[in-house]
Amino acid sequence: MSKRFNNGTYTNHMSMSTKRSDALHTLRYRSASARWTDALPVGNGLRAAMCEGRAGGERLLLNDTTAWSGGVIDDPLAGALDRGPAAIAAVREAIGAGDLDRAEALVARQQTPWAQAFLPFGTLEVSLAGVDAARTSGLERTLDLRTGIATHTYKAPDAGRVTHETWADAVTGAIAHRITAETPVSLEVRLTGPFPSASATPSSDEAGLTAHWHLPVDVPPGHAASSAGIRYDEARGRRGAVVVLASTASAITGGVLRTAAATTHLLTIGTATADAGGDAVAEARAVAGAGAEADEHVVAHRALYERCVLDLPSPAESVDLDTDERVLRAQEHDDQGLAALSFHYGRYLLMSSSRPGGLPANLQGIWNAELPGPWSSGYTANINLQMAYWPAETTGLAECHLPLLEFIARVSEGTGATTARELYGADGWVLHHNTDPWGHAAAVGEGVGDPSWSTWPMGGVWLSLHLWERWLFDGDLDALRERAWPVLERAARFASSWIQSDGERAWTSPSSSPEHRWLDADGIPRAIGLTATMDAELLRALSAACRQAAAVLGREDAWVGDLAALVDLLPPLAISAQGRIQEWARDVPDAEPEHRHLSHLVGVFPLGLITPDAEPELAAAAAASILGRGPESTGWALAWRALMWARLHEGNRVHEQLWMLLRPVPSPGAHDSAEQRGGVYRNLFSAHPPFQIDGNLGFTAAVAESLVQSHDGMLRLLPALPEAWQEGSVHGIRARGGVVVDVAWASGRIRRVALHSTRSLTLRVHGPGLPERSVQLSADQPMTIETKELAW
Repeated sequence: MSKRFNNGTYTNHMSMSTKRSDALHTLRYRSASARWTDALPVGNGLRAAMCEGRAGGERLLLNDTTAWSGGVIDDPLAGALDRGPAAIAAVREAIGAGDLDRAEALVARQQTPWAQAFLPFGTLEVSLAGVDAARTSGLERTLDLRTGIATHTYKAPDAGRVTHETWADAVTGAIAHRITAETPVSLEVRLTGPFPSASATPSSDEAGLTAHWHLPVDVPPGHAASSAGIRYDEARGRRGAVVVLASTASAITGGVLRTAAATTHLLTIGTATADAGGDAVAEARAVAGAGAEADEHVVAHRALYERCVLDLPSPAESVDLDTDERVLRAQEHDDQGLAALSFHYGRYLLMSSSRPGGLPANLQGIWNAELPGPWSSGYTANINLQMAYWPAETTGLAECHLPLLEFIARVSEGTGATTARELYGADGWVLHHNTDPWGHAAAVGEGVGDPSWSTWPMGGVWLSLHLWERWLFDGDLDALRERAWPVLERAARFASSWIQSDGERAWTSPSSSPEHRWLDADGIPRAIGLTATMDAELLRALSAACRQAAAVLGREDAWVGDLAALVDLLPPLAISAQGRIQEWARDVPDAEPEHRHLSHLVGVFPLGLITPDAEPELAAAAAASILGRGPESTGWALAWRALMWARLHEGNRVHEQLWMLLRPVPSPGAHDSAEQRGGVYRNLFSAHPPFQIDGNLGFTAAVAESLVQSHDGMLRLLPALPEAWQEGSVHGIRARGGVVVDVAWASGRIRRVALHSTRSLTLRVHGPGLPERSVQLSADQPMTIETKELAW
């Protein structure tokens, strides 16, 4: 394999088949980046960069997964004015008496300051000495998802054709930037940082260009009313460092690294953070010194990327277009291949953001250039963090799920348990709306946060279910026993403490439906009350998971039955007078009828408690609920709708939502768009707006769900195939039970199926052109069916 991965996307001699393959796996542009959401992302779960693709050089915006403000939490409830059993009892008493003004005032006193922020982490600027950017020509930029390499190339009068390649090395963890020119060139390299500390000026020693900074100890979100602002503590705060090494002879003067002239240069970039007293510089230098081999990186990258591949036809008129032009064209001319490219892009972004040894993907994956980033570029656990991992198991990225699973386990036995005990006097563990790597588990808001999002103690319950889902896919009995069961038990013990009951009925209080409100009899919007539908659905799913896990593990813990008995007393799902699923226990008006959240429909997706076959009336009411929210929404919300329509077997509605997700946004880069309208930026980042990675990852999950489903005991093939997708194939979709599925179809009907399981099991299988039947799979013995009639 060549060590130079210039994929030649734009050469005229390329075959049409190669172009069509590139159309499914390559982002391409023939104009420069003008803003952050034009740049191309690379990442390896530990370090990342946004590549601007500049003529005459390059500008890389660097990130490190460990670069967060704050530090280890001494008191998880610091800043809360009220805590303990008496405080929550007073809230419940106020709700029971109908005094919701008092109840909201009391829950505000339980709020802590904000969770911490994911930080930008420095900028690397590379320029070619003597090359005038204004005199270059033929700029081309690509991101090949198959290799994880961002490339840009141009012609320069004194250097000939110049190629820049950037990748986040999947083997060593370093960021690599390689420059190849037809005639020798020398480089000038500069480092700058986003933090105003005294040590921000790049320094040097014999080992390379070095910059190091004090990281802030507190970064409130941009929307916070706090007057404290961003705070630093150089004695106690954490440090960050960047080290750049050059493969060619170099010298550093005035904070600038200058290399000798050569036709090939390789820069390796290491980043690191350390607690006060630690040596971030030494760690960053070790990473940079480990080097980066493109061949080895590509092999490691492809080992994950090629597990799951979707092939949909691309119009001949689209394969030569730049990606942003292609998005525009697709608004008028269907481009199924663009949907496949976006499916692959979502997998690429999760691979880039979340790998073993790193932290979970945040709201922007692993990329952020702002201080503070949008919504702190943090973890929002009332939908967004969960959605980021919905494609992990189904599209063959189980390793990428590990950072989240490990984070959940850590918080459940640490700050989450402390917060449950000291804030509510409850057993088990709790987590609210926001969290961070330090395990912030309490309600945030600093006493002024809106209780519609702050007072939501179901984050731990929902996140715990990720460990159960992992078992359903991989069947790892040791992991179920040692990692999942303790987390589920802690979540269940919190649930049993939280649910209130008089022996005949049960309820949750205080309860909210995230970020939404209802109207009381006087038309006043209210955030909290008794038993939002989402509470009941999550608690039902938790109880069912605990019962099933106990059966698998042969356990007879009494609390499993106790929780089941409590959950059975919660209000059942109800259909409103409008024919929709009620969002609260009572049929009350929505404060925002077209609100983006559909929290009361978690029973459709992801929980699978409402299915068209088992619950047709509730499924119809769920469909009416989605339609009742109006035609427009934000990026991630459109993805959630697509997933729900897939579960309801409405392929054409899935298609409609996906194409809404693939619209160009009206104001690229705008954070304060009054129109909350989902779409994509030039680099296909999903717009909330602004950019949120859950839209991209939800898109990928929705496509997977439209092709293969396994949540209800049936292996459903093409259960929500859009009519527009008449032919195609998918390789490597994973189903529960450890089954890997390949499907090819034509004229909307299955033509070929291949099934492979790591376990021996019996499956019921069904799909268009494939009547329902039972299939016996033997461990590691693939089964393939390939006839026109699919005769078995």
